[in-house]
Amino acid sequence: MSGAFKSGTIFNAHAPTLHVKKTLTTLLVLACGLSLDISQAQTPEEPLEEIIVTGEFAGPGMWQVTHPDYPGHTLWIVGEPPLLPQGMRFRSQQVAQVASQSQEILMQPGVNLKPDEKVGVFRMLTLVPAAMKLRKNPDKATLQELLPPDIYARWLVQKKLYLGRDSGVEKMRPFLVAEKLRDAAIKELQLGYGGSWGEVWQLVEKKKIPVTSPSLAFTFKTDDLRGQIKAFSRQKLADEECFARTVELTEALSNKQVEDARARAWATGDLAKLQELPPLPNPDVSCEQAIVNALAMTTNVPTDLREQMDELWFSAAGSAVTKNESTLAFVKMGDLLGELGLLESLRKRGYEVLAPN
Repeated sequence: MSGAFKSGTIFNAHAPTLHVKKTLTTLLVLACGLSLDISQAQTPEEPLEEIIVTGEFAGPGMWQVTHPDYPGHTLWIVGEPPLLPQGMRFRSQQVAQVASQSQEILMQPGVNLKPDEKVGVFRMLTLVPAAMKLRKNPDKATLQELLPPDIYARWLVQKKLYLGRDSGVEKMRPFLVAEKLRDAAIKELQLGYGGSWGEVWQLVEKKKIPVTSPSLAFTFKTDDLRGQIKAFSRQKLADEECFARTVELTEALSNKQVEDARARAWATGDLAKLQELPPLPNPDVSCEQAIVNALAMTTNVPTDLREQMDELWFSAAGSAVTKNESTLAFVKMGDLLGELGLLESLRKRGYEVLAPN
């Protein structure tokens, strides 16, 4: 590690989940303890039956996006996978072929933070003890005191399944507990974001195809980090919804029949089946908002951050269609579909969208 604080990505929209880097340096970003290292969850007393879905599948389909003003130019969009059983693999030849013929790879946007001045390692380390206290709720509040009774009762069921007798989480901030629960459930259910993109990225690197990762950058002040830590420790975050949506997610993930069907539908490009299945609860938006609320305490972060990130992607996509004959974009499947999804927004902007076969 170098002698100065380095800016870090707080969350990156192209990752399958809210991406919070768990590093000591990012721990101090905005002095709000957003990325505390969380210990591995205890093994549940009664492990759930293992989900077993193995074998190789045909692979996901791709949407073809074109614009009448730029004939012969195509934006290919592939939906990033949902949580897949670890034994599942899919062939990525079609995606790899498109990648090899593309002039650009487009990812979803992220948010980057950078300090207004260098922060030395020694100064940073002196702040760690205070920052570690930020895991706790203000006034020693517990989850039972913060959460609605019905959500707390459901949380106790999920806690027993995935975190065992870990009593320490009861005093932690809800969005940090949500992250811990989510990670533990994914591990216990033997799920992952898996995939077979190795061949794709090998081609990208070999051919030196440019990769565009749009990002919004924000600067935070470092002149009073200790004061910011103290101020944040007294602030309550609006993160109960993030917690509730995460509980809904872990409950849904344990429905092996539905999630098995979802994984197979994605891996075979069965769009009709994907739309037929009940949507998987998505805590990302509410958890991102909880982080944005925290950032706003010390950094000038706009309230319409999500809208700005979407516009940033549309701008990058439009630029790609204008200049490239072929562009390959990776987008979270949950962001693509529905009336508010990116595909419908592209149609409203004058693009023609052809769904996978």
